[in-house]
Amino acid sequence: MNIKEEIKELRKWMFLILFAALSFWVVNNFSIIFGIVSKIFKVLFPFILGGVIAYILNIPMMKIETLLKKIIKKNKYKNLVRIISIILSLMIFVLVLVFIAFLLIPELISNVESLINSIPKVINDLKVWIVDLLDKYPDIQVQINNAFSNSEHSVSSIVSSILNYLLNSALGFMGNLVSGFATVFTSIIFSIYMLCQKEGLIKGFKKVLYAYINKEKVDKFLEVGSLANNTFSKFISGQCVEAVILGCLIFVALKIFSFPYALIISVLTAVTALIPIFGAIIAMVIGAILIGITNPIKAIFFIVVYQTIQQIEGNLIYPRVVGKSVGLSPLWTLLAITAGGSLFGIVGMLIGLPVASVLYALIKESVNKKIKGKKISIE
Repeated sequence: MNIKEEIKELRKWMFLILFAALSFWVVNNFSIIFGIVSKIFKVLFPFILGGVIAYILNIPMMKIETLLKKIIKKNKYKNLVRIISIILSLMIFVLVLVFIAFLLIPELISNVESLINSIPKVINDLKVWIVDLLDKYPDIQVQINNAFSNSEHSVSSIVSSILNYLLNSALGFMGNLVSGFATVFTSIIFSIYMLCQKEGLIKGFKKVLYAYINKEKVDKFLEVGSLANNTFSKFISGQCVEAVILGCLIFVALKIFSFPYALIISVLTAVTALIPIFGAIIAMVIGAILIGITNPIKAIFFIVVYQTIQQIEGNLIYPRVVGKSVGLSPLWTLLAITAGGSLFGIVGMLIGLPVASVLYALIKESVNKKIKGKKISIE
């Protein structure tokens, strides 16, 4: 073994020893390290959130910018086009939130009032049903009547307690909202700066990579990064379209069968549908509870209708809309979402499809190169 090989072997052993010592220190000081990481994350959170906002707003901004460039062809208005595109993207985002709020809040207040007013009737109907059922057992009837008499007196206090709890929760939420306003405002301003200077930021990031890392590795990293960016952008767009489709289908079905709370359930479905395929189950459970309070039989029928629509949408529409947008067939789309949810829960459901799409594209490229190199025809 020559001197160069000995030095290389020594470096390898030194690295292994250093890595083992560092791992041992991390394990023994995990609470300290976790506290430091938490503080760093707390400081960086507005900027991380700003990056996420910038990435999401960049999707409609690019489409608006492309359209404006076709209308305004002079290059000297490039900065103006970018500013107008950012403003319009922010306006679209805010208008969607305002539209949902103004559409949902009055309906929510009206339905909560009717729900509270129906509670005494529900209790009375339940009492009559139980008493008729136990007609042959008069002693039990007396006890049931006494129990319901006591419960009727306590309904108002229970409702008051629930309303007080909701009011306190709302006040607490508003307090947190006000305290977090500075963070959100900082994040939005940071995202605007990122969108204004995104080409410069990307160029600077590439310069740093090429300065310290091998060119071939950087080229491969940027190729994978570009593929991942395109995939995630298409996934977000497709997911939003799919959520609107599912919400509209649920609304139409609930109106056709004259179910109550149609607007609330359909909007809630559209929001929760951002979690692929399985997210809408949350809206179904809430809708079944709301309907079941006044009519348990109708709630069961609601579940049947809801599940039928969701299965049709999840197995036919979703794979074609979202799967097609990220370049996966319906079969691989369902497999990716199911596997991601099983392994990593909700986060796995959210990112499983785009990650699978990126891996699929990389594996496909590698396999095609190998086959081409071996000069094999798969026909």
